[in-house]
Amino acid sequence: MRVTSLLRLMSVMAVFSIGYGTPAIADPVSPAGWTSNLPLGLPLPEGLYFVDEPYFVARTGPHLAPGIREVDAFVNIPVLLWSTPVDILGGHLEAVGFAPALGLGINPGAGSGTSSSHVSVYNPAALVGLAWPLGSGWSFANWAGGFFPVSTDIGNNIGLGGNFFTFADIAALAFNNGDWSLNANFIYLHSGADRSTGIQLQPDTADVDFAIVRHIDRFEVGLVGSATTDLTDTARNRYGAARSRQVSLGGLVGYQFGPVNVELLATRSVVAVNQVAGGYDTRVYGRITLPLWNPAPPAPAPVLKARY
Repeated sequence: MRVTSLLRLMSVMAVFSIGYGTPAIADPVSPAGWTSNLPLGLPLPEGLYFVDEPYFVARTGPHLAPGIREVDAFVNIPVLLWSTPVDILGGHLEAVGFAPALGLGINPGAGSGTSSSHVSVYNPAALVGLAWPLGSGWSFANWAGGFFPVSTDIGNNIGLGGNFFTFADIAALAFNNGDWSLNANFIYLHSGADRSTGIQLQPDTADVDFAIVRHIDRFEVGLVGSATTDLTDTARNRYGAARSRQVSLGGLVGYQFGPVNVELLATRSVVAVNQVAGGYDTRVYGRITLPLWNPAPPAPAPVLKARY
């Protein structure tokens, strides 16, 4: 790589780093919108469920940071959900874990030497929750857990995840009745200090992912969206000067193949302020949901015949 090309690339990377004379920026640890239409508010039948969600983001537009024309990211989020046989205080006990992988391209395809690509694991997470049926199709669940630290180039230098623990609380409200389903997942995240530097990098964030879906035989169509905002002031994102926030809206289509449900979702930013590299997001993500195991139904009781 030529020296001039290297200098251009270093100037682009400086936009993402902390301490270059301008307020740094960061995205929430939980990717915006990825839980839209996930049934986190439902008390699911006992069993083990698998969800795989490939998630693509193209960050473009006139408000990108200097030297950047596009940032593309691909995240794959495999999720394992266990609906236990246990009820506590009237709520059904469930547990979920996931370990995403992330690929990132800065100025993909650029020939000027300002292009770079990054691939790494992302912060894995585990949560447990209680889900209560409320009647008339409504249900509510509360999940608590967190994301675990990973020390990666993407987290340390670009501001996506990082080497710190993040506490997560999700309050999930769901409605399922007839041909309609609605859900809203309210996500609060609080991150600890970076384990290498001791600096509080990631701000607290609040997120809501939602979906309104109509079911037509085996098909489903609906509206999906998300909104996120920072809540605190940290090294990555000075709340008063560079508070990050975004609102995205879009649609969903899906089809039920027997026990397997397949969905395609797409959204576009309608508000985007101080995200990593700036710009507006186009998000396209698929989702495959399938039950891995459910307990066999109990055998019918034998019929007792009286003998005379």
